Order: sequence, then structure tokens, then C-alpha cells
Amino acid sequence: MSRPERIDCVLFDCDGVLIDSEPIAARRNVVVFGRMGIPATFEDCLTMCGQDGKTTIPAIGAKYGIDVTAEQFFAAKRECIDAGAIEAVSYRMPEADTLPGVHGVLRRLRAAGVLTGLVSTTVSSHILVGLDRFELAPMFDCIVTGDMVERHKPDPMPYQTAMDYLHVDPAHTVVVEDSPAGVRSGLVAGCYVLGFRGSATVRQDVSAANEVLDSYFDFDLV
Repeated sequence: MSRPERIDCVLFDCDGVLIDSEPIAARRNVVVFGRMGIPATFEDCLTMCGQDGKTTIPAIGAKYGIDVTAEQFFAAKRECIDAGAIEAVSYRMPEADTLPGVHGVLRRLRAAGVLTGLVSTTVSSHILVGLDRFELAPMFDCIVTGDMVERHKPDPMPYQTAMDYLHVDPAHTVVVEDSPAGVRSGLVAGCYVLGFRGSATVRQDVSAANEVLDSYFDFDLV
């Protein structure tokens, strides 16, 4: 699939694409698994990136011979938060920051009249914290979060929902994703997908994407 000749819209994932938060989330999840008696590693927890945990959490538990559901994991996470063992929202952590060049790319897209959207599995209450802290909210014409759709990535529903709201055609829409699940979601939705590899610490397999983007300073769609 070649690049669209006309690009009307660019849709961005959030974690690992706009905000370099995935290493923080993985470290928090190591603590949660530890509370459950599961010696999950940082690398194990990176497999949860871009997904809702319904399949990855049981898989991590199974690796260590322990049956665990996503519901049990999130209950344990709430206990860790209440006990002060982890921060409730990773975007509040001092080390959280945007990926280099994000604001510049978004400004260029909007100046060119290209619609922009944020499409994330993360729940809205957390996303709003990140958008506020990093002054990203005014940069988007549409925001779709994990609690706004029935099915999550790799299902195409999140991206289809954003395109329906913006009244854009997948043939003229570009998706920027950093996880296999996100890449799959964008492709099945019919979009041209850029596999983003700009994080200095987390590199997921985005080989299925139509094109790989190593840095926003190489972003040449506009």
C-alpha cells in the first residue's frame, strides 16, 4: 500500500507515540504483579503496551504458572494505588514527557488544514491528565479513549470511531502507532499506518506497518 496522495487526517496513539509513558507504566505493573506473587519482569510488562490486558495479563501469569485475570490484576493495581505503592496516573510522574518533536508536527499538520485525532486504549480520566499537563488538548479535533468504545485494539473499532466522528475516509487517513496491536487496528480500519520507533527505551515490533518512522524530525507528510 502506497502513501495516500491526499491526506485529510492523521490519527495518533498516545502512549509511546505522543507521551513517552510506556516504560513508566511497565515499571508500575511490575509492582502490581509482585503484589500478586507473580515475578513478572519489565520486559513481560512491556507486552501490555497498547492493549487492554485481557489477553496479555493472563499470558504473563501463565508464564509463571499462576492463573490471573485482568479483573484480578486491576483490583490489585487499585490496592497498590490506595497503599501509595504506585502513582495512579503515569502522566503525573516527574519523568513523563512528550516524544521529541510532537508539538511541532501537530502544529504543522493543523496549519496545513489536516485533521488530527488521538486514539488510545487508555481511559479518558488518565488521558485528560496527560493532555492538560503537556498542553496537547487544543491540538486535536477528536479524542477516542478506551472507555469510549466496546472493542479495543487490535480491533479496528477505535480508529473507525474516530474517522466516523471526523467524517474522513480511511483511504485519506494516516495512523501513527508504536505497538503490534495498534498497527493491526489501523491497518484493518483501512488506514495507511506509520510504525513509530521514536522512544529511546521501548522498541516494539512495528514491521507490519506500511512505513516506519524513527523520529518526528523525519515526519514528512506535510
